[in-house]
This record gives sequence, structure tokens and C-alpha cells, in this order.
Amino acid sequence: MKSILTITLTLLVVELFAQKSAQRDWEVGVTGGICWYNGDLNPNKFFGKNYYNEAFGISVRKNLNQRFALRGQLNYGTLGAADETSTSPFQRNRNLNFSTPIYEFATGFEFNFLEYDALLNGKHFSPYSFIGLAIFHFNPSTEVEGNSYELQPLATEGKSYSKTSVAIPFGFGFKWAITDRIIANADWGMRRTFSDYLDDTSTSYPASGELEGLSESISDRSLEQSGPDGTNWGTQRGNSQSKDWYSFVTAGLAIRIGPKKGSCKHIGI
Repeated sequence: MKSILTITLTLLVVELFAQKSAQRDWEVGVTGGICWYNGDLNPNKFFGKNYYNEAFGISVRKNLNQRFALRGQLNYGTLGAADETSTSPFQRNRNLNFSTPIYEFATGFEFNFLEYDALLNGKHFSPYSFIGLAIFHFNPSTEVEGNSYELQPLATEGKSYSKTSVAIPFGFGFKWAITDRIIANADWGMRRTFSDYLDDTSTSYPASGELEGLSESISDRSLEQSGPDGTNWGTQRGNSQSKDWYSFVTAGLAIRIGPKKGSCKHIGI
């Protein structure tokens, strides 16, 4: 009987400790920062002043336990680049530019490298990594002599594409429970997309005569023609072997939604 009582009391203490934890609470917040794109008009530069723009979002986190959490985000930003800012002779001669708003809904899992809990001393901070799935909408446009033109309807490479696609977001960050209610976090999330047309550039210039009017003039804006027939038609315009990427680097504040620290409800009474 004494052993049974000891085991029962032990289980009750464990249960009370678990209920006192904030590990199953929700966190709702706002974020702000920068975003940029990598693709044919910006193959490999990160944090370049010519490429990043402001970004904003709202976030929801459901803590499953001290190591794992579910996350959901709605993000908005602007992506863009111009060949004229590149050091590549090919790009500078190609002379393309684009800008697009990006609207994203992303969801996924977070893994805390340290045990994290807003209500337990010594567990208020943790770096984390995350991975998930996102759906995003974009609409690239270009500027020519002070005028802006939407690019997708012009089919500048003779192909049609969807302005809605999916991506795999992944990255890392850190979270810090400033108080038992206020949570700060910052992260860098990269998005591997399944579209190569965020910049309206992917394959080759169409064959000669395939385009006409505005589509033709915006498709080839090269400073010099370099094809074997004295034109660029039918020659390389982009790199179809790699998809476009975009990134968000943001910081934010969230409010923990749940019983307050030390409340009767939180200790199971």
C-alpha cells in the first residue's frame, strides 16, 4: 500500500508540473523585417542593398511540448531585381528588371534546441529550426521608360505560367520569453519554390516572329544582339535548371494566450 501511495503521489506531482508548464499554450504575434529573391536576376547575393525590401506578417504558434511547436504565418513583401545592378556581363547586356508583391501562407514545425517554456525558470530562451509548406501568390511587372507593365499576360518567353505556387520554407531562429506573456523571436526563413517565373525569366527567347508588339519589345531588351543570326531570338534568356527562391528575415513580438503564471487553472486546481 505504501508503494502504491508513493507511486500515486509521484504521478500527481508529475501531472501538476506538466499542467503548470506553458508548453501547450498558443502564441499570436506580428512580425516585420526584410525579404529578397534569388533567381535569374540575382543568382547568389544575400542581404544585398539592391535586392531587399520591407516585409510584414502575422504569426501563430501552438506549443506541443518543450521541444516542438506548430507554426502558421501570413506574410507580405516585395521582391525585385534589375540586371543593370549586376556585375555579370551577360546580365547587364540582357537588361531585364522586375518587381512583384508576394503574399504567403506558410505552416510547419519548429524544433527547439533547448527546452523552452514561458512559465518555467531557466527555460525562457531557445534557438530553433523549422521546416514546412507554403503557398504563395505573385504578379511580376517590369518598368520601361517610367511605365509599368504586368509580365505574365505578355508571355515574354512564349509560355504561360501560374501566379500561384508552393514552396518549402525552412530556416532557423531564436525565441525568448521576456515575460510569461510577451514572447520575442527572430528568424531567417528561406523558401525553395516550385516556380521559375517569379522574375518572368526561365528559358530562352522565343523564336523569331513568335511574339509581336509589346510582348516582343519587352521580351528582348538587350543592349546588344548576340545570336548567330544577328538577333537574340531562340537563344538563352534564363536558367531553367534551377527554381527561384525567396527569403524572409523578420523579428516579432507575440502574446501567449493561456492561464497566467501561478494561476489555479494552470496548476490544475
